[in-house]
Amino acid sequence: MKKLITIAILVAFAAASTAFAGTRVNIKDSEDAAAEADMHRRYDHPKTQVVPNDQLQVVVTRDVIMHSCCMPPNLVVAGKITNTSDKPIDYVRLHFAFEDKNGKILHGESLYNHHAESLADDPYIQKILNEKPHYDPIMPGQSDTFGFSISCTELPVFSKVELFSNDIKQ
Repeated sequence: MKKLITIAILVAFAAASTAFAGTRVNIKDSEDAAAEADMHRRYDHPKTQVVPNDQLQVVVTRDVIMHSCCMPPNLVVAGKITNTSDKPIDYVRLHFAFEDKNGKILHGESLYNHHAESLADDPYIQKILNEKPHYDPIMPGQSDTFGFSISCTELPVFSKVELFSNDIKQ
């Protein structure tokens, strides 16, 4: 009986080795796999989605996580806004909403377009700079830019980022 089982096992191995002789298995080098996982962890994030506005065209030109040796990683979002209305726009306040997978807003940030950045200055900064808040209007068809940066350590884990431009002063 033992001889029969031994012969059966040898025949099975011989058949299996013949069947799998042409099979190739690609095994990722563990260092490459670790490096790839680290890249995804460090640089991947949900990209900013612009919510449309009929008076303004908003285009995101940069949406990255930037790393530095001297500070924590920052989420940097920059872009261009264009006045598509037929009236001048004094300023635009842009709102970022960081949401979870269910659409619940976890964190919010806002900023002004570059020509109106001084509107965000607090009274102490105004006193130091010795200037009053001001803005340069964006005429119909003209464009301006915006830039946003926040430390990733200040952000909760989010699944979606929406950019609203519904706070427009004409």
